[in-house]
Amino acid sequence: MFGSILPLFVLAHFTHHVITAIAAPLLPLIRTSFSLSYTQSGLLLSAFTMAYGLGHLPAGWLSDRISPVLMIFVGIAGVAIAGVMFGLAPTFSMLVAANALIGLTGSGYHPAASYLISRVAKADQRGSALGVHVIGGSASYFLAPLLAGGIAAAVGWRGTYIALSVPTLVLGVALVLLLQRAAVKRGISKTEERAAKERKRGSRFWIWLFSFLALSTLSGALVGSTIGFVPLLLVDSHGVREEAAAGLQAIIFSGGFWVAPLAGYLSDRVGKLRLLFGACAIIVPVIFFLPRISMGVGLYVLLALIGVFVFVRMPVSESFLFTHAPARQRATLLGVYFLGSSVGGGVFTPVIGWLSDRFDFRYSFALVALTILVLTLICAAILTVLRKEGQRGGGDPGSTAVQEAPTER
Repeated sequence: MFGSILPLFVLAHFTHHVITAIAAPLLPLIRTSFSLSYTQSGLLLSAFTMAYGLGHLPAGWLSDRISPVLMIFVGIAGVAIAGVMFGLAPTFSMLVAANALIGLTGSGYHPAASYLISRVAKADQRGSALGVHVIGGSASYFLAPLLAGGIAAAVGWRGTYIALSVPTLVLGVALVLLLQRAAVKRGISKTEERAAKERKRGSRFWIWLFSFLALSTLSGALVGSTIGFVPLLLVDSHGVREEAAAGLQAIIFSGGFWVAPLAGYLSDRVGKLRLLFGACAIIVPVIFFLPRISMGVGLYVLLALIGVFVFVRMPVSESFLFTHAPARQRATLLGVYFLGSSVGGGVFTPVIGWLSDRFDFRYSFALVALTILVLTLICAAILTVLRKEGQRGGGDPGSTAVQEAPTER
């Protein structure tokens, strides 16, 4: 697994996110070009996240029924073509449309890639494999802002989009051809597949599963929406130059190089729910203090801790869902997971922008922190109660929530 095919997925993940990673870092330059308010800036970002999220459900459904590699191709080549359109957009409305197209085409990647990786990995290595896969995406979000800042200083934000989209298309096509040869040769063990098909699932299982989904997707959406405003916060509140603000956002995504593999490894050994609860507990004070701390080491630490949350949540959630989802609905439920995170971000981003316009970043970020805290407490209570009932053997005896929840520490 780790010898030949996983590096291809890491490269594919990197290629997929090169274009999706530069909108927020370049937002200060785009704002100046079109004279945008915080609300309009939020709407521009939400056009991507809404389309990206809504596309994940049909993408997951299609991945369960047609070639997942084909969906990966759409998720890379489509993003590159739409990226060129974004760079050429002459008006704000066309810019929004192009960003929505980036999201719609890009939605094909994650449900298919996470499904294939989970399928070819051994059961006790799924979290680790998905954690390594995250390195590709985090490398894009770490390097792309640095590249974008440098390229934009020379040719502007429009030239940056075009300059990065063309090689993305070429490299993406080549990688998909390699994946087509490698990925289809492996598969989940027949014993595990048969066991998954034979499991009965009652109402307690679905309450348990969707409580986990609610905690993971909504907290991810809230934090993701906040990340989109970090460059504007740095420019407007701390006086950072626009190009430098783009580079500082890379601190968040540097966590993908070490947090994601470590979180994936730990999720296979100490429990996925425990890691997710811990990440949510960390992010609440981080978001609250982010607009309240002065420029310096403390701010850099908070940015790094945002990355810890992001890259713990991703491999933990994906491996959890593949392990417990019904056999023929794995990619579909992964699509629901990505849909919830992205659509939630599409809803929350303009709201945060509006609150920041009306009040300030201190007010909007505090509200985000409070919402995550309440969400964590509610979902943790539900998941804990169901786990204890499972340990006592209560509830529906055929429910996988009863059978499996006790194993999720």
